[in-house]
Amino acid sequence: MKLTYLDPKKEDWFLVSWTLSNKCNYRCSYCPSNLHDGSSGWPTWESVKRFIENFNLPGKEICYRISGGEPTYWKHFIDMAKVVKEQGHTFSFLTNGSQSVEYFKSISNYTDGMILSYHPEYADVDHCVNVAQTIKGVVAVNLMLVPDKFDELLAVADKLYNGSPNVIVWPKVILDKSDINHISNEVADYTEQQRRIINQWPYFRSVNDYKMHRGEIALDGQRVSGNDLILKGLNNFKGWKCWAGQHMVSIDQWGDVYRADCQQGGKIGTIDSFILPNSPIVCGTNKCSCLSDIYLKKVLE
Repeated sequence: MKLTYLDPKKEDWFLVSWTLSNKCNYRCSYCPSNLHDGSSGWPTWESVKRFIENFNLPGKEICYRISGGEPTYWKHFIDMAKVVKEQGHTFSFLTNGSQSVEYFKSISNYTDGMILSYHPEYADVDHCVNVAQTIKGVVAVNLMLVPDKFDELLAVADKLYNGSPNVIVWPKVILDKSDINHISNEVADYTEQQRRIINQWPYFRSVNDYKMHRGEIALDGQRVSGNDLILKGLNNFKGWKCWAGQHMVSIDQWGDVYRADCQQGGKIGTIDSFILPNSPIVCGTNKCSCLSDIYLKKVLE
């Protein structure tokens, strides 16, 4: 069995998934406290700058995808974007969109695209539309599909989608991560009708997000999405060879470097000193729950 990239060129697309800090101005009920309690503080600018300037992989297209917490509140965040672009790499980031429109206008000059996580407990849809209209590149909205607000969120999706031609709305399936001591990653309790809408999502559009995303995947030659695998329970890759560490790395809020966001195989170093693995890892977990990890090449032999 194989999970592969539909575009073979994505074998050379290398993702740096960086959780910059766990400082966040939101406290979403489905988000574990270690992603928003502020305990990590911010990294030092010198260490971040040094990592970016020294991280080069010949023949690879490197994409930085920065998340948090809420990374845009770091005073050096726009500086970080500038350095990434100076090195000739792709810069993208996840944000809750709560910063000012003027802030997003400033960073738009240094980013290839933005992923806006729409959190219904806090977000203002009109503000998010204004932000999307400001960004020069692609704005991919991760719409957190809370089941008991599903109809309301469909209306939000429609408003975001029609508010700016550079917006694509991705349905984000909620997985249980609320208890930091027992993260089950169980899929939220969607009705059959809600599942059908997710599977036939009407708010996709053709946008040039080639640099931002690994692209479509296929399971044994059949095109699938990350949501398909999660909703159908096909995201158990225990025992599969996974290209984590060869097609991506993950940096956590403490500056520790791992092969992927799942942290399988343990730490491979820090942003100041690390060694990339030279072979795939065999997955040891029952559920692959992060989309960046799901979209990695995997083979069961």
